[in-house]
Amino acid sequence: MKNKISGTFLSYTFIAAFAMAVFAPGYAQAVQKIEWKNLLPELPALKDPLAGLTQDQRFDIETIAWARGLKPEDLELIQNQQGIEDGKTYEEQFKKAGIDVDDLLAKYQAWQRKVEIRQNKVNTSLDGKEIRMPGYLLPLEFSEDGDTDFLLVPYIGACIHVPPPPPNQIVFVRLSSKFKVNEVFMAVWITGKMKTRASSKTLSFIDGTADISVAYHLEGTTVIPYQE
Repeated sequence: MKNKISGTFLSYTFIAAFAMAVFAPGYAQAVQKIEWKNLLPELPALKDPLAGLTQDQRFDIETIAWARGLKPEDLELIQNQQGIEDGKTYEEQFKKAGIDVDDLLAKYQAWQRKVEIRQNKVNTSLDGKEIRMPGYLLPLEFSEDGDTDFLLVPYIGACIHVPPPPPNQIVFVRLSSKFKVNEVFMAVWITGKMKTRASSKTLSFIDGTADISVAYHLEGTTVIPYQE
């Protein structure tokens, strides 16, 4: 009987100790390794209204949409004239092929609006999780002493040389201490706590600034150069 009581006591002692460790304020979560695709929420696929077109026709319909969307003052600009003429030519070609351009454009623009809405949606299961992910670290402002605030982006050139990725493919990173990058886009592995939080961050360039929409915040604790 004494051994049974002792065994029961040790079992309860282990359970109590485990519970205290798990629910203690400083308990460290297991770090979840993620990729950029994991930032996207699981949503049913959207039907692409241009799926039945050739690659050239897709380009043509986008040119028509661009030409029709020009402001009155932009219609007179010399640099837009060739594109405007091309748009008219493409409309005639679609008409001869029996394709209703007005109907196709309406569906295409509705599809684009749905895509834009989705680009702001996040994977809520990552909120509050300790994660580790790769990416390119881009400082919001450049300092010789290093920085604490960065954007983490999925490819080189994002937000500077090319349009920014969707908000749910940009992570704002705030490090616990300054980190000095040795190049504009530094490939890193970064670890920290993820928050699903929409915001706008100002990115400084040599010749100006730009406001970048982000959908995630990461309280970064560890940054190391990227290695496979």
